[in-house]
Amino acid sequence: MEFNNGAVLEALRLVLYRQIPWHKRPAVFTALRSQGLIEAIDQKPPLGAKFLPALQIAVLTDKGQREIQRIEASMHVDGWLDDDYFATFLADVTFN
Repeated sequence: MEFNNGAVLEALRLVLYRQIPWHKRPAVFTALRSQGLIEAIDQKPPLGAKFLPALQIAVLTDKGQREIQRIEASMHVDGWLDDDYFATFLADVTFN
């Protein structure tokens, strides 16, 4: 499966800001997890919620936070999202 920089950055930002429930993850999350960029952890239930099961959420690893910075730093290059070859090349750096 191949993802461009835009898709990888969007997925990492979703994890960073929204704490996506693991059971509702987009397909890209499986690839990001296999690369060590995100992981699934048990979310603690709110205080007073005695009978709620633990819910797994996706969170960024340190490597995932560095990847966000790397991709954002490359955004200044002309054609970053429009040029499929260049976007795929940078995504390949991440996934290889």
